[in-house]
Amino acid sequence: MPGASGKITIREVAAAAGVSTATVSLVYNNKGEVAQATRERVLAVGEELGYRPGWISKVFRSGRTNVIGVAVQHGATDIWEHTYLPYYRGIIAGAAMEALEHGYTITAMLVGPDGSFVDRFSLDGVIMVDPRPDDPFVKQALSHGVAVIAEGGYSGEVPPGPLRSVRAQVELGVPRVLDEFRLRGSRNPAFLRGPTNDLYTDLSLSSYTEWCESHAVEPFEYRLHEGQHPIDGARDLLSGSHGDYDSVYCLNSTYGRAIATAAAELGIDIPGDLAVAVAAEEHEAAADPRLIYLVLDPVESGAQSARTLIRLLEGGSPDDVLMPMRVLTGGSTGQERRRSRATDPSTAGSRTPSGRTGTAGR
Repeated sequence: MPGASGKITIREVAAAAGVSTATVSLVYNNKGEVAQATRERVLAVGEELGYRPGWISKVFRSGRTNVIGVAVQHGATDIWEHTYLPYYRGIIAGAAMEALEHGYTITAMLVGPDGSFVDRFSLDGVIMVDPRPDDPFVKQALSHGVAVIAEGGYSGEVPPGPLRSVRAQVELGVPRVLDEFRLRGSRNPAFLRGPTNDLYTDLSLSSYTEWCESHAVEPFEYRLHEGQHPIDGARDLLSGSHGDYDSVYCLNSTYGRAIATAAAELGIDIPGDLAVAVAAEEHEAAADPRLIYLVLDPVESGAQSARTLIRLLEGGSPDDVLMPMRVLTGGSTGQERRRSRATDPSTAGSRTPSGRTGTAGR
């Protein structure tokens, strides 16, 4: 009969198999000298009864805790709260659901400016969101023997250790947006970005610059100053003092909203006078259908990150993951947009050789 909790206990397995509880423990922890016939009998009885060892037993047996950390480094600013925090929550949600299916637990991590962290749960691995170039956290985690997934990609010198990347394929997505601008008659796009560098920003900017060069267009990068509010930068960009631009690509939804607000203040019609595109989550497209959206999917990225990390932890050799991006335009249904605007339908869920460089984030 099951114990009071309704679960089969180690004592019940021992009694049914005719051995001691110590022998059952040795069998399930794969330790000690147990005759092969006895081992097989214990495992068969355990399977028949539905016995499942507790997590502590699993830790002793595998030497792992089955705990995965998710680490972020942005601070508590308005932009962080309204743009990055919702995205990070999506990553955590996706990672948690995927980890649960594989018997793992997710925990958030506190990361210091110098990359230091407190390993409160003896983590098996970490998903680092938007690591900086040559990120000190990634290096410290790997030096502690902790496997790392760089969600958003890793740039700089690749440190030794189990490191993989999961990122959005912005180098295909950004040119698709710029092509959409041209279809709408826009010929002179500007690029609006924040003050910090990460691989997502760098790849987005290089894709924009290469597109401009291939179309004989002079590129213009408007970089917000540290502490500059996006709306002030948007007003400055649209004032005409930097040139006459008929379209703007915005690196995130906060910058997109700033451009829309500044345009309204200046009497600039969107999309009649100014085409605007933004990298954002799909649900944000409903807020302003005048804009073009390059879709980011944090839930799927979190799930892919957890899946790749678990494969790495369990002895596999997974490749880096490239996630295709979709371009959504106003006036079409989600199903129609998915059919017509995928960056590259053949690359859905595509992977790259595990060189672990040349990858991107938000």
